[in-house]
Amino acid sequence: MKELREYIIPFLGLKNGVHHFNYEIDTTFFTHFEASLVHESKLFADVTLDKKERLFILNFDISGTIKAECDRCGQEFDMPIHGNHSIFVKIGDKREEDENNEEVIWIDEVESSLNIAEMLYEFIHLSIPIKKNHLDNPDGTAGCDPEILKHIGEHQEANNIDPRWEILNKLNKN
Repeated sequence: MKELREYIIPFLGLKNGVHHFNYEIDTTFFTHFEASLVHESKLFADVTLDKKERLFILNFDISGTIKAECDRCGQEFDMPIHGNHSIFVKIGDKREEDENNEEVIWIDEVESSLNIAEMLYEFIHLSIPIKKNHLDNPDGTAGCDPEILKHIGEHQEANNIDPRWEILNKLNKN
């Protein structure tokens, strides 16, 4: 990951306190990761590093848009995403109590920098909503292509009656 050097924070020379780092994340960032769900993006990440003596608190504020395929109509659209995530970085030997804590990362005392590229990658993916649909129009109608929605509605009406329910309905009428 030599190409992702811009995401390495050299903390050794930083004074204790809060430090800000800003990143613009576009399509090229995701080409470095094999299984990425994101292929096109225009994202901004504001990373705040609160350096203490043997602890760093990293706060990630990620916002922007990614190209996504609508779950309803199948058309591509620019989906807005936003996420706030935090992680703790401790210096020293890993402790047993933090074994299963995903919010704590341990680094060796000889380290002088921290690569946050993978953290950004994971937090961006965690910010993607489960349901990916076009936003509704201001008038309340669906933002999807109306022609496609019309065809979906026709298909659903034609296949709407399950034969098992039809038999039960006949029993109910008697």
